[in-house]
Amino acid sequence: MKQRSIQLLLITGILLLLLSWVHLFVLQQEQGANSTLIFWEFQVPRLLSALLAGAGLSLSGLLMQNLFQNPMAGPYVLGINSGASLFISILILGAAPVFLNELSYVSAAMIGAFLAASFMFVVSKRVQNIQSLLVIGLMFASFTGAIEAVLQSFAAPEQVKQLFIWNMGSLQQMSAAQAPWMATLIVFGMATTLFLVKGLNAMVLGDAHALQLGVKVKQLKIAILFVTALLAGSITAYCGPIAFVGLAIPNLARALLKTQDHLLLILFSVLAGSCFLVAIDVLILLLDPWLSLPVNVLTAVIGAPYVAYLMLRQR
Repeated sequence: MKQRSIQLLLITGILLLLLSWVHLFVLQQEQGANSTLIFWEFQVPRLLSALLAGAGLSLSGLLMQNLFQNPMAGPYVLGINSGASLFISILILGAAPVFLNELSYVSAAMIGAFLAASFMFVVSKRVQNIQSLLVIGLMFASFTGAIEAVLQSFAAPEQVKQLFIWNMGSLQQMSAAQAPWMATLIVFGMATTLFLVKGLNAMVLGDAHALQLGVKVKQLKIAILFVTALLAGSITAYCGPIAFVGLAIPNLARALLKTQDHLLLILFSVLAGSCFLVAIDVLILLLDPWLSLPVNVLTAVIGAPYVAYLMLRQR
């Protein structure tokens, strides 16, 4: 079983390298030039954005599914992205331009994501089935969307336009100067998760068994909420809300690896999530001469049927 998992990891890694090469090649063709400036200022940041966002969203979904003990948990489905989006909206629509900087975006998104994750975790303790939890997550997303709509009615047209563009989700919003900051946040989140592997494996057996194995369950859950907020919040700040990646990829990892070893699940989710978003962006570039699509549209087109399949399988 472990040998098969290693083979899948190697295949996914090779596929990621191939997709990354294709991504850069397509970008070069789209730009119509081989300028060093274009390569480093536009092509590389866009590829890095896809790699980091795919890895971070997949990992945050895996952590949430462990925390909630629910295969349908994910940062988008349970409203974590919505919490981050709400705080970003408050920042864009309510703050003076001088306060709209990189730190403020990331901080607002992380706070919103952490509060939303904490709220849904408390709710999950009182809900007995998956469907009810999903409905509450959708209601929470609708509630935050309604607040955003109210805020927009009082905002200036320029602010509303800025928020609309951000809400579409894009892998092109991150500049070359921002790339090191996003990379630092995502890599820190992934590295922190590796230290939680033992606790994550124990949590699969339930809180009581984890406590018997010496795991500090309360501290572990707080750490999971923090890392989830860090990953989902920072990605939402830089790329806008991106749907379904955090739900689909961890479930795909379990289906293919057939294991609950979170070290293998973490490694595969990171690689597969990056592959997925890079492939999505390659498709966007290929369709660009005829049709301009935001990344959220394609992830929803592919992810929504998969979510429906998972729900039917859970029944």
